[in-house]
Amino acid sequence: MTHERAARWAVLVAWLAGALFLAAAFMLAVVITIHAQDALTFGEWSRLISQHWHLHYDAATAQEYGRPLYYVLQGWIWGVFGFHEALGRTLSGLFSVLLLVSLVALLRGRPWGGLAAALGVLALVSMPVYAAQAVSGLTDIPAAALVALAGAILWRGRPGLAGAIVLAVTCALAMLAKPSALLALAGLALAQLLVDESWRSRLLYRVVPIAGGVGLGLVYDAVQAHDVGQGLRTFLQAGVNTAYYRALAEESRPYALLDGAWFGDGLRVAAFFAIVYTVLRLAGLRHRFCVAAGVPAAVLVSWLGPWLAAHRSDGTVGTLHSTGAALAALGTALFLCAGVFGFRDAVAERRELLQLAVWAIPTAVAWLLYGAYDFRLLAPGWPPLLGLIVLAALPAATAFARRGALVAAVPAALFAIVVAENAYNLDGLGKSGWSQLRRTKDWLDRDETRAIVLPAFSRALVVVRREMRPGDDMVSTEGAFRFFYPGHVEQSYPNNCRFLRRFRVFVLTTDEGSRRYMRDFLHVPPEPSYWAACQQPHLTQLTSGSEGYAVFRIQD
Repeated sequence: MTHERAARWAVLVAWLAGALFLAAAFMLAVVITIHAQDALTFGEWSRLISQHWHLHYDAATAQEYGRPLYYVLQGWIWGVFGFHEALGRTLSGLFSVLLLVSLVALLRGRPWGGLAAALGVLALVSMPVYAAQAVSGLTDIPAAALVALAGAILWRGRPGLAGAIVLAVTCALAMLAKPSALLALAGLALAQLLVDESWRSRLLYRVVPIAGGVGLGLVYDAVQAHDVGQGLRTFLQAGVNTAYYRALAEESRPYALLDGAWFGDGLRVAAFFAIVYTVLRLAGLRHRFCVAAGVPAAVLVSWLGPWLAAHRSDGTVGTLHSTGAALAALGTALFLCAGVFGFRDAVAERRELLQLAVWAIPTAVAWLLYGAYDFRLLAPGWPPLLGLIVLAALPAATAFARRGALVAAVPAALFAIVVAENAYNLDGLGKSGWSQLRRTKDWLDRDETRAIVLPAFSRALVVVRREMRPGDDMVSTEGAFRFFYPGHVEQSYPNNCRFLRRFRVFVLTTDEGSRRYMRDFLHVPPEPSYWAACQQPHLTQLTSGSEGYAVFRIQD
């Protein structure tokens, strides 16, 4: 009990860091506009729902219909309270809180549960990808939050009848949040087969509710797939299984696998250690040997993997890319080494490590195959992966608690510094964005704060607004315009001049990704000069495209 009281200081530091981090996120939710590209693109559906109070529109695509939970809720909120972007971003932030709370609940049900939960809080709020997505208005965190909640319900013991019903509803909501929750829930169901209970209990109270919730979600998906004229598999894979994204994933896969920055630089060593530690433990080796072998292996791989991935001639990559990264890696390694002296009851059982691994594997494999170009797409796998990181590090944390309250608080305080540094990544602002925000005179001026996060787009939007009249339509390869002109923007890549006749404005994106897609997959010239030469209809180029957007006025 004395040691657990000492650990409370570390828990207090962790919760304070997490609370301050989320407070900053909600502040940004109020003062910064929606600016994530997909949040703007899919947010058109929310705007149409708020205006007309039904779900089906010609402008909506299979990708929107596959993510109804967040965007329908956002539309209803805007319909009731009026269109305010801050309300949508606050809703996004609430799902981020749900993810944190669910992760805590997942980790608490064990000896040293409070300390494990504190480690989970620090791990989550130290992730740059979590910081960037916390109030973004995207659906990755809502899906992860509901998957984590389902896991928390199961990890706290066998649910009764009421618990099984809540579990089924949670799984159905996770499916409605984003189709990528499917594999995470499948992994969670497989993990329940390893629980030390009777087969009847495992099936009736664990596997069947998950299957029921997934089934309800799939019924919705099947209905929507039929309505848009697609097969169920095509509908579930909308946006990730096109030729372009398959090529992008294949190109990114070696780097994403070897670099190890899935949770950011601050957790690179801890993530590699958790993998090595879990594999060695499942191979039957003792905890102390796994720590003694895992720490140096993790330190080596956290440099060697990024070096192999980057094909650099020098060694300034991974844990050695900067002095700060090297110090963070050294501090993490020293902390993890203390696991040799941790309390025996803090060492996770092999069965639980195996359950978490089984839960994580389907999502991790699918991410490597289809989504390796973006770490946020791994979000449904965060709960079990962070669980493995925490359980691998928990014995080390108890070893510090053995030495008293002050010593127990030291590593938590040092890690809180990593969290504070990660606050710069909130909402994707970075240090330059925070600096611009501090210099902004009116934080509630939407156009001014939008220019901080979307400078080039904001300037293009000003030009578009001058050209668009009520009832006019526009076409653009940039889906964000759909948010500002709901129902009047076709997001597509034109393949000839004649295609543009029925529009008033054409905005061509000139970033390298768009140019590559048009050149390599559509075999259409991506240069603004080609489109400026169109005569039927006649196009007048209004912006050069040097900032990423070439705006054209169309006159037939």
